[in-house]
Amino acid sequence: MIFANTDKEITLIYYSQEHIGRQILAYAHTENLPIHDVDLAHVSLSPTHWAELASRMNIPVKDLINTEDSDFLQNFGDMDNADENDWLKLLVHNPGILRAPIVMKGTKIVQMSNPQDMLYFID
Repeated sequence: MIFANTDKEITLIYYSQEHIGRQILAYAHTENLPIHDVDLAHVSLSPTHWAELASRMNIPVKDLINTEDSDFLQNFGDMDNADENDWLKLLVHNPGILRAPIVMKGTKIVQMSNPQDMLYFID
């Protein structure tokens, strides 16, 4: 899978078992642009994909993950000594730990935790 870099399409990477991703998808459908939705409940991204996304966002892979969530802490505990490869493996095998859906359009790419932000992102 290659992520498009076009203003003529919205790419949404989300986990459909989380309500925020479904709401952002609904907002995206109100736009007059094609939507390439990547539901992590059904599609697995490779470590290379995750690394590319983090790189395009200029953040470490760890910042893609909600490390403060109680489920994360209960399942994975202290990850202070984890390196980039550890974070990539976690995302590949546990897509539900994604901090927030990722929305792309052209060169813009953000993690979006508020569905209404989609209205401002498109402009």
